[in-house]
Amino acid sequence: QQEGLQMLVSRRLMAADLVVSDAGALVVVDALLIVSQLSRLSKDYYPMLRSMNICMELRDLLICGNANVRAKACNAIGNMARHSDAFYESIRQAGILKQLINLCGDKDSSCRKFASFAVGNSAFHSDVLYKDLAPAVPQLLRLLSDADEKTRANAAGAIGNLVRNSGELCGVMIREGALQGLSGLIGARCPQNAGDASALEQFTADSSVKIALFSLGNLAVHGDCRAELKSSIN
Repeated sequence: QQEGLQMLVSRRLMAADLVVSDAGALVVVDALLIVSQLSRLSKDYYPMLRSMNICMELRDLLICGNANVRAKACNAIGNMARHSDAFYESIRQAGILKQLINLCGDKDSSCRKFASFAVGNSAFHSDVLYKDLAPAVPQLLRLLSDADEKTRANAAGAIGNLVRNSGELCGVMIREGALQGLSGLIGARCPQNAGDASALEQFTADSSVKIALFSLGNLAVHGDCRAELKSSIN
């Protein structure tokens, strides 16, 4: 496995210049899927992946012209941050966070979905990247009204993760209206007619609603956010 992964690097199978052709883009996508799958399966693969030093390549792929490649690169980064914060510093040093934040506003739906997934996981395990991720909050709030349910859920989860480990960004959350945004997501999907069983079933099954409720709980742990939530409800 180690030799196979090193081949991705030695043969430059994730090089951004491959993406200029359709055939090259397919090669890059396959390489990204390998990285993503191994990262998702277990943190036991992290040492091998760290030895590849691929964060710079991933950063360059995030700004390429192929939306499918951008989305797959976002997904790979999200999975690299799934099990621990082992890659956090490498992700920061490579300049990946700024690109992920920009991609939360990408015109491509899959890019938005996986960029918000990567931002959320980059905030889940510790608060070491909170300061760098603070500019993501307005983008994440806009995604709470995205047409795609999973994107809304990812954005709502990311907002909650950005206060999960400390209250460092509570001021940002209050200033940007995060509590109102999450409450608005829930309210927008609440059935107008309590007797509409179909609408109620759809509401309770909506993953973005569930995650928004969890994230409101994360925010409410902090006194300032709790006071803001009470004020907005009243």
